[in-house]
Amino acid sequence: MDRRFFCLAAPAFLAGCSTKKRVFADQSDVVRAFAPNAGPPRLEIFSSFNVGSAYGAHSAMFIHTDQSVVFDPAGTFAHSTLPEQHDVIYGMRPAARQAFIDYHTRATYWTTMQTFEVPAQTAAFVMQEVRKEGPVADALCTRSITSVLARAPGMPYPIKTVWFPDRLHDQLLDKPGVTRLEFRQSDDADKEKVWETATL
Repeated sequence: MDRRFFCLAAPAFLAGCSTKKRVFADQSDVVRAFAPNAGPPRLEIFSSFNVGSAYGAHSAMFIHTDQSVVFDPAGTFAHSTLPEQHDVIYGMRPAARQAFIDYHTRATYWTTMQTFEVPAQTAAFVMQEVRKEGPVADALCTRSITSVLARAPGMPYPIKTVWFPDRLHDQLLDKPGVTRLEFRQSDDADKEKVWETATL
C-alpha cells in the first residue's frame, strides 16, 4: 500500500486515524475524571503498525504532568468513562492506558510505546499545546504530534515534524533514556463488539 494513504485507506475500526465526530466534553466531567500522575513528568509515544506492510498506521501521545491524558489526534478510541475534548482524552489511569493499547493491538496491527522523562515545564507546555491542536483532521495524526514536540522547550531529543508514524517512532530509537515496549496480540481484527462492553 502506498504509504501516502496510510490513514485514509484503513477502516475506522482498524486504524486509529479516521473520520470521527467532534467531541468536547463538559468541563465538569473532565474535572471528575482527573487521573493523578504518580510518576515523574514524561511523554509516551504510541505507534501502530500494519502487520502486512510494516507501515505506520497511527500515532498518539500520552502526556503525564500533574495528571495523565492521551492526545489521540484523529483517533477513534472512546469510552463513556473517559471524557474527551478535541482529541485530548482525560482519566487515563493505568487500566485505561492498557485499554488504549489493547484497542489498537490485534492480529492485523502491532503497537509500540516509547517512554521518556521530560522537565515539568516541557510536559506542561505539551499539554497546553495539544489542547489547542484538536480536533485534528484525518491523516494528520503524526504531523500534529511532531509539530508540538518540535517546538516544545526542554525536549531531551530534537524532534522533526514528520507525516508518518514510523518516522516519528524511528526518531526515538536507541535514544538514551527512552524505554520501548512492543505489543502483539492475535485477536480478531474486529474488536468493536468487545470494546462496546468493556469496563474501566
